[in-house]
Amino acid sequence: MVRLTAVLLLLGVSSFAAGVPNVVVILADDLGYGDIGAYGATRISTPHINRLAEQGLRFTQGYASANVCSPSRAGLLTGRYAIRYALAWKVVTAQSEHGLPTAEETIAELARRAGLSSMLIGKWHLGRLPEHSPLDHGFDAFFGVPHSNDMPDFALYQGRERLPQPVDQRLLTSQYTQAAVRFIEEAEGPFLLMMSHTFPHIPLYASERFLGSSQAGLYGDTVQELDWSTGEIIAALQRRGVLDDTLVLFTSDNGPFFEGSAGGLKGGKGNSWEGGYRVPFIAHWPAVIKGARVTDAMVTNLDLLPTMAQALDVTPAAKVVDGRSLMPLFRGADVSPHEYLYYFVNEEVVGLRSQHWKLLTHAYYTGSLGAFERFDRLPGFAASYELLLDASAEDGEAYSVADRYPHVVADMRAELARARRVFDPLRTRPPQSTYPPSR
Repeated sequence: MVRLTAVLLLLGVSSFAAGVPNVVVILADDLGYGDIGAYGATRISTPHINRLAEQGLRFTQGYASANVCSPSRAGLLTGRYAIRYALAWKVVTAQSEHGLPTAEETIAELARRAGLSSMLIGKWHLGRLPEHSPLDHGFDAFFGVPHSNDMPDFALYQGRERLPQPVDQRLLTSQYTQAAVRFIEEAEGPFLLMMSHTFPHIPLYASERFLGSSQAGLYGDTVQELDWSTGEIIAALQRRGVLDDTLVLFTSDNGPFFEGSAGGLKGGKGNSWEGGYRVPFIAHWPAVIKGARVTDAMVTNLDLLPTMAQALDVTPAAKVVDGRSLMPLFRGADVSPHEYLYYFVNEEVVGLRSQHWKLLTHAYYTGSLGAFERFDRLPGFAASYELLLDASAEDGEAYSVADRYPHVVADMRAELARARRVFDPLRTRPPQSTYPPSR
């Protein structure tokens, strides 16, 4: 088969199944909405990611499904809010005994049913290895790390095997990239590649080649190395002759933490302001997405699984999928497939978003960090105090207009109550270690 593939490539013919697309998901860790040139960054250079946006579809209202790593990544993989399977409470730590339930179908398992091979490269963070391996969730191959790089027991795995050498984090992005290029080069049919970066999560590391390369400190250096990595993946797809038939999705698992830019949005990782949830969201698929486009239709990483399901002509296994297919948007539509998106802080629905409005009851994550962001519990505030925010306003979430639009507040409040009736009975807090949960 390898020899046949080589012959076909020399003839300029792809050996991949006709009409079956490849899927490449590039997921950054704690990358802010404003850290990419296509979203306004000036101190960080990202020409390769910018080119994806210039040739594809750039979403200005793209959202993570949670404001911290584990529940957001779970949502991306399953198309379902993480509260549906007990992963909404904080993050999975290095000592946690729980992980992504095997009963949940992932994009890898869906892709396998469509005949795609798959590989996860980089950060997992959905259960400690090897007990909760990506290999038990549909991925055919895995090269990466179990969780965030600030947690103990940080190690590289090849499949289920823990590699003996210490992790040199300066080399992680280049090692991930080499593995990704090799996977693309050796694929003998349609494939799913999930490139799940470690950075720019803290602590920050970049290879020697990129140290000092940006005007945004070490943070910017790590992002510019991620951009280089993206360029290497695109080049590998071009060499195989499959770029046109590949859906490439670039996004982040949540907003920025201590460093990084939310692009003028309020807040960041761990809260329910826009800076915690709204992230870069770029889709590139020349065979389907014709010409450079920008849309303000609100979308979320939950949408990946149903999008793949439609593209691959496979029915999702779950009876309830919270995501919606983006195929109409890819083909030219400009209307969000969602009536509402929901903001969670841990297990609690604290707000919701329509295309035009956002209703928010509080924004805290946990502990004293949110002492002044729990609006309904501050002395002298009414228990029903909410912020109604104009999602299209240039000044973001600076002002509530709840007193000007009581009918909108009433409608949004009714939908929030309905959402809480759906999700509150699912609130489950698995055992947690004492390790700080805000990572």
